[in-house]
Amino acid sequence: MTVTVLVGPAGRRPLAASARSLADAAALTARLRARDHDVRLASALEPAVLDHCGGTAVGVDVDVYEPAPAGAQRHDGISAAGPIAKRLGDVAQEGSVHAVGWRATAVAATARARTGVPVVAHADQLPSWPGDERLDGSVLGRLGWAALAAADAVIVETDWARAVATSRGVPAGVLRVANPGLAVGPDIDPAVVAEGEPVTVLSLGDPADVASLRPVAEAVLHHPGARLVVGRTTGLDEASAGLVKERLRTLPVVRRLGTRCVVERRPADQLCGEAHVVVDVSSQPGRGLGVLAAMAACRPVVVSATGGADEMVVDRVSGLVVEPRDRTGTRQAVADLLADAFRLEAYGLAGHERVRAAYDPGRFTDVVADVHEALSPAPVDDAVAVTA
Repeated sequence: MTVTVLVGPAGRRPLAASARSLADAAALTARLRARDHDVRLASALEPAVLDHCGGTAVGVDVDVYEPAPAGAQRHDGISAAGPIAKRLGDVAQEGSVHAVGWRATAVAATARARTGVPVVAHADQLPSWPGDERLDGSVLGRLGWAALAAADAVIVETDWARAVATSRGVPAGVLRVANPGLAVGPDIDPAVVAEGEPVTVLSLGDPADVASLRPVAEAVLHHPGARLVVGRTTGLDEASAGLVKERLRTLPVVRRLGTRCVVERRPADQLCGEAHVVVDVSSQPGRGLGVLAAMAACRPVVVSATGGADEMVVDRVSGLVVEPRDRTGTRQAVADLLADAFRLEAYGLAGHERVRAAYDPGRFTDVVADVHEALSPAPVDDAVAVTA
């Protein structure tokens, strides 16, 4: 079988992002070739590249950056593209296209009119969502939803995302819920605060969302010896980290924290194990991987009840769930955990077990394989002559 791996579009993205996307494509290519597939790389900028694929499977890896309102560069949320592409290398089915992100879906759906190959879209970041003033109702948002509605199947990562997709015109019958999940190691130490040790609070989500950071910083300020680390699930490049630092300086509470507040460029999976509490109360959706990384690292979490994060966290079992933009509730939740060493350990252990039980990567792989198998044409055996 020949598998075409689409890479890009890379023209408007920072060099580091292009390199990461190419690295993901190279990893996927290696896995497919190890399974005796012929592989070719092509640019996702041109739908015509699919014209000659015939009945082959196509892996699409798209990791796009868009200008943020302030002119800086921010990740567009497709943090799961690399893991999805790698797992797709194990489950690629004859005669279907797997498109990661709605832009790739638009490319594949355009080509489908000529090729007839079914398209499975993985909407790991929605084109828009309720309350998203920048994209909700915009031309770009409408284009994204139209692309997903044109797919033969759409995989979203939470029930919340499924409800949003349905409200935006994606047929309910084509939607499936599957979360990429995270592998969990067998030996993970829970968060234990040793006597005299400073307590570290890691804040994930959108680090430029200073409104959501304020109550977290307030809780840290009033806890002796606590420190606040600000980061993002997918990590920060140098320019983005500088912008975050500038915005944090506008908060009086952060200025009072001084050296007790730092901005980290490393991604969440490298940071969670160094924290005692992980907080993600950003108003932005698509935060699942950061929350799961914290629970996989046996760390208690505080999340807002939006974007599907509250589906992953069992309130008062594996963490605390607060209402969106509830400044008082967020500050109190963080303060309560910092003051209760028993709950730090208990919530962390419960979260670790929940990731192991409910978010195993194998479950995601099974859903992807089942969807592609259902859409792909049945193989036709060569005719066999029967003689008396």
